[in-house]
Amino acid sequence: MKKIVQHFLFFCALVLFAALGRYLLVSIGLQPFPNFEVVTVAAFIGMMLLDVRVALFIPLVAMVCSDILIGNLIFVGEKMNQIVMFTYSGFTLVALGGMSIGRTVKPYVSSIKISSVFCIAGTGALLVFLYDVWTNFGWWYLMYPHTGDSLATVYVLGVPFMIYHLISGVVTFVCVGLPAISYFSTKQPRAASNRSTREIWRRGVPVGVVVFLLVLVSLTGCVSTSVKEQGALGETIHNASMEIIAPGWNVVYRNVTTMNMTVASFLFECADHYDFSVKSNYWQGYKSLFVEEINGIKNGAEGSYWQYYVNGEYANTGCSNYYLKDNDVVSWRFESPEWGT
Repeated sequence: MKKIVQHFLFFCALVLFAALGRYLLVSIGLQPFPNFEVVTVAAFIGMMLLDVRVALFIPLVAMVCSDILIGNLIFVGEKMNQIVMFTYSGFTLVALGGMSIGRTVKPYVSSIKISSVFCIAGTGALLVFLYDVWTNFGWWYLMYPHTGDSLATVYVLGVPFMIYHLISGVVTFVCVGLPAISYFSTKQPRAASNRSTREIWRRGVPVGVVVFLLVLVSLTGCVSTSVKEQGALGETIHNASMEIIAPGWNVVYRNVTTMNMTVASFLFECADHYDFSVKSNYWQGYKSLFVEEINGIKNGAEGSYWQYYVNGEYANTGCSNYYLKDNDVVSWRFESPEWGT
């Protein structure tokens, strides 16, 4: 009974560390954009020191609690960026990855020495890399045309973030993960580490599946409300039109029936139909894609930028956050912005 209480308290401590750590990093702006090494390292510490069936819930509970603290009220029907499905499930993959390598790594990180520093640093880099590969795939799946070129573009654009993420992940694992694992490993009986890899997977995988399903179920209320309020998912837009106006070049894509619900995805559809290029970047601060170039015409040329209008009115919303309705007409214009005059 005493051991159960100790493990429960340790579980709560890891969740608290991860949730408050993420909340503080995001809220007080200690980093240029949100990332969650504290959640990753908490999940890995749990994998090393707790029963895997318990540890797999650490990232899910920490993310839910920190989202509530930050104000991302994903359970009360607010507008939701669907990337949440990939960020949440990404931590499930991280936890399963930690479970896979935990038994191999644990003897090397149970004490602090030069070899253990390199071992934990490599582990942190590997798990963060796994998370970034999965979430970048999510950006491509949700917001870009499903082509090989656009997939490569997403990963190229994500390189600066991934480098920052890898560095900060390594630092977090070395400065937090290694001391915690080495200290608490000395408090555990040796027999606790003698389980076979097959037994660990047998115990952990079913719970991992349950956690993954909980991730999806936890998002269904928000998604369904978003559909109801915005007409955003699973509907068909009828008679949508798009025109693109630039010096010496224009396109008209008229009266189209489409499943692409946002201005951004409709633009990519138009580009695919007429075979011209669109380059965009994701701005974390606005949680939206911003178009940087259409058909080789780049923002900033002669003081002009790509801006879009819907039904003749200038849109103040990021193009990947603007949801279309039947009979909407989108107009992309390459012009000097009012704020630049």
